[in-house]
Amino acid sequence: MKKNFQLYFSSVCLTTALLLGLAGCGGGSSSSPGASSSPIDGAAAFPAGLAVESPVGMEVGNVTLAQASPAALFRALALALFQGDLATAKQVASRLIPVGDAHAAASRSPRYMKSANAVNALLTGATTPRTGVGFNADKFLKSPINAGCYGPTVLYQGHPNWTSGTPAATGTLPSGDVGIWTAVDTATDWVCAAAQLDARMDGVALRSNTSLMTLASLINVANTAGKSLPAVGATVDLKTEMNVAFSPDVTFTTATISQPVAGSYSYSVAFSFTHSSGTRNAEIRLSHAPGASKSEYSGLLTYAVTRGVSDLQNCNGKAPGTVDVGTLKYTRTSRTAMTLVHREGNYCGAGTATPLATSYANFSTDGQLDPAGKWTGTKGWANNFNRFGAVYDPTTLKGNYTFGWQAGDLDSNSRVFNIGLNYNVVTEGRDGEAYFGYGDDIASSTGTIKGFICNWAGPGNSHTLRDLFQRQNISFNDTTGKWRPTGEAPSASNITYAPTNACTSAGGSFYYDKNAGSVTPASLADELAAANPAVAVDMAGLVFGATTYATIPLAIAGRGMVVPGY
Repeated sequence: MKKNFQLYFSSVCLTTALLLGLAGCGGGSSSSPGASSSPIDGAAAFPAGLAVESPVGMEVGNVTLAQASPAALFRALALALFQGDLATAKQVASRLIPVGDAHAAASRSPRYMKSANAVNALLTGATTPRTGVGFNADKFLKSPINAGCYGPTVLYQGHPNWTSGTPAATGTLPSGDVGIWTAVDTATDWVCAAAQLDARMDGVALRSNTSLMTLASLINVANTAGKSLPAVGATVDLKTEMNVAFSPDVTFTTATISQPVAGSYSYSVAFSFTHSSGTRNAEIRLSHAPGASKSEYSGLLTYAVTRGVSDLQNCNGKAPGTVDVGTLKYTRTSRTAMTLVHREGNYCGAGTATPLATSYANFSTDGQLDPAGKWTGTKGWANNFNRFGAVYDPTTLKGNYTFGWQAGDLDSNSRVFNIGLNYNVVTEGRDGEAYFGYGDDIASSTGTIKGFICNWAGPGNSHTLRDLFQRQNISFNDTTGKWRPTGEAPSASNITYAPTNACTSAGGSFYYDKNAGSVTPASLADELAAANPAVAVDMAGLVFGATTYATIPLAIAGRGMVVPGY
């Protein structure tokens, strides 16, 4: 009893200190950085704690953001005490103060933490920049992929919407067009919504994080060389130092830090590097505005890299190569509040013009990539365009996320995932709900799902949106390291439909591969050998609980999802 009383008393003291503003959360400076002295405090002039990752990406190890404070635990403790819930208060306090009955910590952490801490290690000098660390060519050139459970090619026979011509009554639906096809991804054993989001975001995340690490290397080499941040209106040239650090695989033609106005910093690199298919050109720029503390800042990252001629796709016949261009707009208002808007497109062009980004892509007045800048005959994107929006707590990744993409400039609709993630500060448990459907053209999409298209590319296809969307409840199993359907229950997923204009099938002579993507080789043999029952729609729609909503965006919002802008 004495031990419990002491624990409770200590908790009250901690909470009181927090509520009175006597306990700091973050340890950052209260003033904006100006001209600095050596060594450079990287966190005061660079977005420490920033990364781009799939919100469901997880890594082995209990990792927190470098210099992270237990602010979330303090808030949970304060709430429990305020509500008189002493049992919860004790459980939370056991996470703050070592006691004998404290539960085991989670064995896995968001990949976001690892990526953000890798940038921080360069800023602090804990890591030395070099090829493969500060810059990794393979990561910088990673292409987007789909999980096997999402959009597999689907064999069909006797399609009911066929009348004449092509696509034929019997054939194969192309990859990427049928949404979440099986509830669980065979390759990863993850619930499909999480597997697809993680796979789809891999490339854009790696390019963004590689860009941040390359720019963080500027501060690292400046400190090694004994150089300070530039004065207002001045520039520090670090080309020689960067070439030494990354020799012989990367050659920098530009590597600078400048302070265009008091307290704001600009970073710029232009370089070439060798990869398996030849020499590539790249450029990365960052405009960063620190705030009142190291946990408050905003800025814009821009990157561009030539991809060569290995995968021209829709640029075939239009240009002798392609260029990836991306922007990341970020705003952090506290240690626990971050907003991201990421955009990336694959543009037609040889990648020899300079400056690289503006020569091939169009930008909005705020400096972000403009998704409306499609191929005009001389300039624009024609292949994949991706958009990502996030409003979240970077110390836990609790928050709301949206990711949309469009495979070609002539497509009529974007494909969109919305996902809301929860984090239990007491148990360290993670769960959430994910939604998939179709949105407006990526040029005008707001990140909302507008409905579903059940027959995107089959015979007699119609792109008229139906008032439907796919839904999965997801939970993270810390023991196995897998995102699974909540409770392992079939009711955790509403994803079933038939690939017809009506989204249903009467059975009969229409067969299609219901386990495509999970069984190889693909075949209709099992379907043809069994009874062929009718297929009804089992997807989410306008009705949730006792409420019927007017539109799909309102129905998703009614489930608690707040879609971030992107």
